[in-house]
Amino acid sequence: MKAAGILLIVASCSGLGFHMAFLYGRRIRECAQIERSVSGLAGEIRFRQTPLTEALDAAGRKETGGFSAFLRRLSERLRGFESGRFEEIWQEELACYLQTSLLGEEAELLLFLGQQLGYLDLEEQQKSLALFLEQWRRQMAGLKQEEEKKGRLYRYLGVFAGFFLAILLL
Repeated sequence: MKAAGILLIVASCSGLGFHMAFLYGRRIRECAQIERSVSGLAGEIRFRQTPLTEALDAAGRKETGGFSAFLRRLSERLRGFESGRFEEIWQEELACYLQTSLLGEEAELLLFLGQQLGYLDLEEQQKSLALFLEQWRRQMAGLKQEEEKKGRLYRYLGVFAGFFLAILLL
């Protein structure tokens, strides 16, 4: 019975370490989806000369997932002629999105994007989107490097913590 308990402790600690590493990978996948969606938004505005409301809807329909749903909800609210500035609506929808996401420092960049879009002309929107994508890619590169280090660390710590607890219980 004691051996089964020790085995469960090692397995659960290892599982926790692997789960933490998995969450880092999921955060990177979520950031990549945001990058693709914003690139699609930039393409709609730049090449098709689409108004922002329609561009948000088109970019949101290209993929499935949390950020695409955020873009679609934002577009629906803008089409509904809700009172308030674009920036306020963006912040409200972003707050709802961030409740279900794994984003950390990246949320500040998304907030900055919402402050830049909406009231600018077509050319300035394109510049804002290009600047955002450049900053986002830099953030993603740092996040990937961090994930390699911390992911490995979480996995090792989980396994070693399990063995440490098992030794303490013996």
